[in-house]
Amino acid sequence: MRTLWMAATATLALAACGGEKTVYSDAEGNEVNVTRKADGDASEIKITSSDGSATVNIDSGGTSAKLPLGLSVYPGAKVVSTMTTNADGKSGGMVVMETSADRDTVIAWYRKTVEAKGFKIESEITTPQLKSIAGTSDSGSFSLQATDVDGNTSITLLAGES
Repeated sequence: MRTLWMAATATLALAACGGEKTVYSDAEGNEVNVTRKADGDASEIKITSSDGSATVNIDSGGTSAKLPLGLSVYPGAKVVSTMTTNADGKSGGMVVMETSADRDTVIAWYRKTVEAKGFKIESEITTPQLKSIAGTSDSGSFSLQATDVDGNTSITLLAGES
């Protein structure tokens, strides 16, 4: 848990200052290495510790993202940010998107898409502000949240191999 906290703090600090490589350590000598590469509107931050590694990709103008389990970006959505991880040979990822489609349309499209890939929807949540579905398959799990934001829909999709 402490290493995760160090990694999150390091990511925020490095993203804010635009540094290239930084090493953080705690009182017990645990180290977290953070490397940042930037190119225009896109940046990549890689975090490595004894617990594993994670890569955070941020692209303010993209339309694609790498997601595990054959999942994809909602058609026509703008990718706001992505994060991919790989631990013990299994990948996971998160993508945040924006679209002009309403949240019901987004949820319906993802429901059809994930069920065609063999996922079973195991939970659904609907509130005045958001809709969410989550499910599993033999190869992993996903969670999708669609929220109304200023006349658009913000989509957060998380997926990981099991």
